[in-house]
Amino acid sequence: KIMRYFLFDKRTIISVFVAIVGSIGVCVPAKALDVSPREQAYLLTPKATYEYYCSPCHGPKGKGDGTFFTIDLKPKPRNFCDAEYMKKRTDDQLVKSITDGSKSVEKSNLCPPWGKTIPEKRIKEMVSHIRSFSAEAAATQVAEKKAAVIDEVKESGFKSIMRWAFVIVITVALAGGAISEWKKLGRESK
Repeated sequence: KIMRYFLFDKRTIISVFVAIVGSIGVCVPAKALDVSPREQAYLLTPKATYEYYCSPCHGPKGKGDGTFFTIDLKPKPRNFCDAEYMKKRTDDQLVKSITDGSKSVEKSNLCPPWGKTIPEKRIKEMVSHIRSFSAEAAATQVAEKKAAVIDEVKESGFKSIMRWAFVIVITVALAGGAISEWKKLGRESK
């Protein structure tokens, strides 16, 4: 009787019920927030998230030359530094491509959907980070063109100085020769 009473005690049944319901309630949110410390580190910034999830194929600088990039990979990973291509893509297309996979925007089926792995806010931040690659590439091209013009100006300035120096030397030599000839003619005519 004592054992039977202990097994079916109301407090015991309620305690077991609360423990089960409590553990289910704790497990559901815990599972939703279950992110390993390693993944937490990669979700700290959009750049870190991009480097963890995207750079294996697209490369750390977005040039499409990541560690998983191989010569025989068809199609090749997208080069995010291509400013002309990136101008044609809207932010919504890029968000959809990351969230639902590139196949959802009629591109390669090799890029997986990250929408259930990466929060929507972070995906939007990653779009800005991805856009920075083409902006940076465009700025680098402008800087290279400016440097080429400056080098050309320096080179043409040097060439110009050398030409003028040559003209001056020749002019002085010719003038000196002409003066010497006039003096000679002046002595002969006396």
